[in-house]
Amino acid sequence: MATYCEILFPLPVFQTFLYRLPDELAARVRVGSRVVAPLGSRKLSGYVLEIKELSQEPEFRVKEIAACPEDQPDLPGIILQFALELSARSLTAPGLFLEMAEPPAAREKPRVKLAITEKGLKELLSGRLKGRRGQILSLLADRQLSPVYIKRKLKVREINSYLRSLSQEGLVEVREKAGKKKPLKITPAPVFRQLALPVRPEGLPESGHRLLQKLESGEGGSCLLTGSQERRLEFLQKIIEYAAQHHGFTLVLVPEIQRLEKWQPLLQSLSGRAVVWHSQLTDSLRRHNWNQIFSGRARIVLGTRSALFLPFQPLSLLVVDEEQDDLYYQADGPAFEAREAARIRAGLEKSLLIYTSDCPRVSQFYHHRQAGSLLDLGREEVCYRVDYYHQDLGRLLKKELKEEIKHRLEKEEQLLFLVNRKGYAGYLFCSACGFVARCEQCRIAMSLQKKNGELTCSYCGHTREAPADCPVCGGKLRPGRVRGSQYLREQLQEIFPGKKVEVLEEGAGEKDSEKIVRRVKSGKGQLVIGTEYALRRLSEGRFSMLFLVNPESSLNLPDFQAGERTLATIYKALEMVKNEDSSRVVAVTAGPEPELVIQALSRNYQGFWEKEIEYRRLLNYPPFSCLVEIGLDSRSLRTSGRWSRLLLEQLRLDFPELELIGPRISRKKWRREKREVRLMVRLPSEEKAGNLLASLKKFRQHRPATRLWVRVWP
Repeated sequence: MATYCEILFPLPVFQTFLYRLPDELAARVRVGSRVVAPLGSRKLSGYVLEIKELSQEPEFRVKEIAACPEDQPDLPGIILQFALELSARSLTAPGLFLEMAEPPAAREKPRVKLAITEKGLKELLSGRLKGRRGQILSLLADRQLSPVYIKRKLKVREINSYLRSLSQEGLVEVREKAGKKKPLKITPAPVFRQLALPVRPEGLPESGHRLLQKLESGEGGSCLLTGSQERRLEFLQKIIEYAAQHHGFTLVLVPEIQRLEKWQPLLQSLSGRAVVWHSQLTDSLRRHNWNQIFSGRARIVLGTRSALFLPFQPLSLLVVDEEQDDLYYQADGPAFEAREAARIRAGLEKSLLIYTSDCPRVSQFYHHRQAGSLLDLGREEVCYRVDYYHQDLGRLLKKELKEEIKHRLEKEEQLLFLVNRKGYAGYLFCSACGFVARCEQCRIAMSLQKKNGELTCSYCGHTREAPADCPVCGGKLRPGRVRGSQYLREQLQEIFPGKKVEVLEEGAGEKDSEKIVRRVKSGKGQLVIGTEYALRRLSEGRFSMLFLVNPESSLNLPDFQAGERTLATIYKALEMVKNEDSSRVVAVTAGPEPELVIQALSRNYQGFWEKEIEYRRLLNYPPFSCLVEIGLDSRSLRTSGRWSRLLLEQLRLDFPELELIGPRISRKKWRREKREVRLMVRLPSEEKAGNLLASLKKFRQHRPATRLWVRVWP
C-alpha cells in the first residue's frame, strides 16, 4: 500500500493531479502543504488537496513529489474549501485562488545582475567607447551590478535603452540570481480565550447589542447596515474594536484602494493592531503586514478583494463597506464576485457578516428586509440647497449663475461639475437626415474629441477622423445636445478667463490624475470638471457648489440596474458637497426632472426602493428571479461563436425552463483587441442557478482553450 496526494496547481484548469508521496516527505506533507512536483518538462509549486492510501498501483505512471519547502506554512482546510466553493460559483480554477493565499516570500522574483563579456572588456580597453556606454562598461569591469544600481550611480533615466543596445552587441550579459531574503517567519496566532466578562461599548443602539450577541455566540449570520457615512463609521468602529479585543480577526473590505482613506481614523486609533492589505503595497510592507497578522499582533485587516484570501483564523467579523459598488466584481485575472466570496467565507467560518451602504443594492435591501436583518441608523439633516434648471448649460453659466460662481471664486471656494460624457459632445449627427456617427464594431454613438478632431468609442477604444459632411445626404454634421467635459471646459475658460479648469476623467493617465487631485486638495483647483471616475478620487465635503449635468441620461441604458446605479452615483456626488447652508446643488436636466433624480437629491432611498421593487416584480427581475450572465471567448471569434452555439444547445436540453437573452458579440474593455460572446439566462430560483453553474463547469472542462466566465444576480 502506497500513499498518494491530489495536488492543485495555480493553473487555469479545474482538475487535480495524482502524485506519489515519498517516504522521506511523509512526515512533513499534510493537507494544505505547499509542495513542488514535476508537471511535464517543468516543476511547479502546488497545494495538497487530499492524501489517500491506495492498495493497488494505478494503471498509469505516477510521478513523485519532488520537495516540500520547510519555510512555507500550510493552508488551513477552510481556505481550501473556500477556494473550491468560490471556484464552483465563479467558474474560475481554484488553484488561481490558492495562489492569492500564498505568503509574500513564496513569490520572490530572482535578482537581475549585469556582467561584462570578454568582447565588452576588449572594447573597454581599446578606448573606443565613450559617453554613457563607456561609463556603464567601466562600472561592470570590477563586478556584477544591478540595473537599478547603475541607474542611480550614473543618474541616467533611459538606462534600459543603453543596456539593451549593449546586450544586443554582445558587450554585456544578463544573469539571474535567486533572492537571498530571509525566509518568512510565521508564528501561529494565539488562541482567543475570554478570561473575563467583556465590557460592551457604550452608546450602541439595541440593534448593535443584538449584533454583539451574534458575535459572542459564534452562530454567524449577516445583516445590512444603512444610514449616513458618519453614523455607520462610528457604529462600525465600536463593533470592530470590541471584536478585535475579545474575539478573533476582523476583516474590512473596501471596493478600491482610494476608499481606505476614510478608514484612516480607525487605523490611527488602533496604531499597530490594524494593517492594510492591497496590491500596491511594497514588498517590504507586504512582508511586515503579513508578519503582523500571523503573529497575532494585528487582528484587524482593511483591504481590497485580495484580502479575502489571507489564510488567518479565526475570522469572527467580516465587513463589506459600500456594498453597492460594482468594483467588488473582479473581471480580469481570477474572475470572481467579492461580495459573494465574502458570504461564502463568512458561512464557512461562522463569522458575523455586515454589509454596509447608504444606498444598497435593491436585491440586497429586499432580502435583508424580508429576513429582519436590516439596521437603519438614519441620516443627518441636509443643509445645502437643491435647484433644478431645464435649459442649455452654456446659457445658464453665462447668464443666471455667472455672478454667483464669480463671487464663490473670489472667496476661494471650489466648484465641481459632474458630467457623464468625455470629449466635446456625446455624439455627432446630421440635422437633415438624422444620421449619427457610430462605431463600426460596437454600433454605439462615438464621442467627438474637438482637440484632435477625432471620434472615439468609449467602449472599445476605436478612433477615427471625424467627417465634416454626412456620408448619407452630404449635409453638415453637428455636435449632439449631450455635451461632454471638453465642451464644458471650453465654456468655463471663456466665461471665467484666467481661472484654471481641472478635468479629472478616465484615460488621463494615473500620474496626471494624481497631480490634479493634489492641486484640488491644496485648494488651487477651484473649477473642477469630473466624470464618475473623479468621485472615487476626490475627498468628501470639499466643494461648496455642485453641478449635476444631465444626471438622468444614465437611466436610458439597457440595464435593469440602471436606476440603482444612477442613484448610487448621485449619492456619491452629494458626498462631495459641504453640508452647510451656504452650499448649493444644481441639477441641469434636458427636460422635467425624473422622479428618481428628485428622490436621490433628497436622499429618499425608501421612496426609490418602493418604486423600483414594484418595477422588478412586474418584469420578473432579481430578486424575484435569478439572472446569470455568461461570457465566452477564445483565440478567434469564429471559435467562440461555434462553441456558443454548442453551449446554447446544451442549455436548452438540460434546462428547458430557462429564458435566454442574447447571445450578442461585444468587446472587452480590458482587452480591446479581443471579442467575446455574451448571453443572459433567467432562472426562477438561485437553486436552479447552482445547477446551471455545475453544467457550465462540465462544458468548460471539455474545452480548456475557451475562457468561460459567469456573473450571478440573485
